[in-house]
Amino acid sequence: MQGSMRLPVAFSVRDEHEFFPMLHVMRRMNPKLVVTQVVAGRHVNGDCTVLWGLVDEEGQPSSKDGVKAALREAGFDFRQKQRVPTLTGIPSRASARDGRKRREPAGV
Repeated sequence: MQGSMRLPVAFSVRDEHEFFPMLHVMRRMNPKLVVTQVVAGRHVNGDCTVLWGLVDEEGQPSSKDGVKAALREAGFDFRQKQRVPTLTGIPSRASARDGRKRREPAGV
């Protein structure tokens, strides 16, 4: 089965632990897809704060306008006066590719 998708695409999850399954599914669908946690904010139809992620193609930098458009299409509530991250605010692709942050051993 093949399909097409306009990238970047934004999505929301309730819990930070839900990002790893999304990362895993996207990488299995297409190894060139990268899942990045972008910002925390509200959905236009919700009351609680959720975490927003971005699916993008590896090696293709997203513009700030592209990120905003993807968030708007997914339902990010821009009325809450939240700052949308600039490109420097998005985590590196290497850390997003791992799906987790590296931890230093205790006592170091």
